[in-house]
Amino acid sequence: MISKYAVFCSVIELGSFTKTAKELNYSQSAVSQTVKNLEKEIGTCLLTRSHEGIKLTKDGQALSPYFQQLVQGEKQLTKKIE
Repeated sequence: MISKYAVFCSVIELGSFTKTAKELNYSQSAVSQTVKNLEKEIGTCLLTRSHEGIKLTKDGQALSPYFQQLVQGEKQLTKKIE
């Protein structure tokens, strides 16, 4: 199962909800909802969305490295368990 942090990091890396959905084999709406739920959970907007694409907000820039660390930790944990 892919975490909400991994979905968020993938959106940032690929620069699009649609590309992330294709990469993760999710629907675009599932990816968008995952990011919205993460934003709601932490109480701040992480991305600005426009027809030109997505950009990190100031809070998104500040939190993104921590989310990336969480994703790396999840990957390492998964390897240990397997």
